[in-house]
Amino acid sequence: LLRRALESRSWWTHGLVSDADLVFVLHDNPHSRRFAENTLSQWYPAARQVFLSTYTRGAALTAAAGCALLPDMHEPICLDLADILFDCEIDPAALFDRPDTGALALTFPSDKPVYSYLRRNAAGEVIETAEKRVISGEASAGVYFFRSTTVYLKALAHIMDNETAHTHRNLFFVCPILNGVLPQGL
Repeated sequence: LLRRALESRSWWTHGLVSDADLVFVLHDNPHSRRFAENTLSQWYPAARQVFLSTYTRGAALTAAAGCALLPDMHEPICLDLADILFDCEIDPAALFDRPDTGALALTFPSDKPVYSYLRRNAAGEVIETAEKRVISGEASAGVYFFRSTTVYLKALAHIMDNETAHTHRNLFFVCPILNGVLPQGL
């Protein structure tokens, strides 16, 4: 699933990213160490890896550990949970041509509360996101782009300051981080 998800994304198939652009964040245990050494290093030899000694309070915080390895905090980043397969043809970098675009999320139609959801205004701009709560017919595909690491980390800080409204089961999921992009004027 991991290889199929990552390598079927249009930004991969069009050569916009390579294994040198990947950062994997793993729980530090014998199984994940073996997987990293025997499998990940063969599939993606130039990828970087971060091992965390304990579980975090959610994927949004786990992703922050991966951000620490990025060489340029001002380039766009993609957080791909790599758990949903889909086909799309986009050039994410081109989508950031508008200076007021701070983040992008790929979506699909759904009404099942097992997903994250985005709600848009009449202009098509995201005005709210929610975790495991149906607020629209547009569910997140688990792939998020941020204009930069700094935009992501500022959004994360905003969500942490407003923890009760933006966590689900006391965890920080990635989709609600988009709510922290809006106060940045993006």
